[in-house]
Amino acid sequence: MDAVGSDVLTLHHLAVESDPRYRDNELYLQSVKKEVKAVTIYDLLNLIASVADAVGEREARELYAAYLRSEEHVVLFPRPPGSWEELVEELMPFVLRGLDHNGALIALAVASQQEVSRYVTWRKTYRGKMPVNVVSPKECLRTTSV
Repeated sequence: MDAVGSDVLTLHHLAVESDPRYRDNELYLQSVKKEVKAVTIYDLLNLIASVADAVGEREARELYAAYLRSEEHVVLFPRPPGSWEELVEELMPFVLRGLDHNGALIALAVASQQEVSRYVTWRKTYRGKMPVNVVSPKECLRTTSV
């Protein structure tokens, strides 16, 4: 199962057609439309923040609720830590790989779901630092068309 990053989802939901990645982004999402995809709670919150900023709070809250009810998406909530010390210990391996705090939280959530085989994002800085393979939507299209 793919876990989809907030950057991919934001391009889609805000229909940023002027972005040169938009076409590949939409082709990828169309190619996996009938498949179940994961989204971490952190990516979902990032998406909601972008939507709220662009079109308003009501629409953002509606989108959040839609993702929670969606049969096409599984929202990944990592196990809550017992303490701040425990959270830091769980994040530390990802931070030491070079991920920032948000990236480490996403990696922790992805690691909590064994069915996730890759993380789909345009963020090249995540490559080699996540617990699964990181690929762009464009790269996903190449592998499915072979």
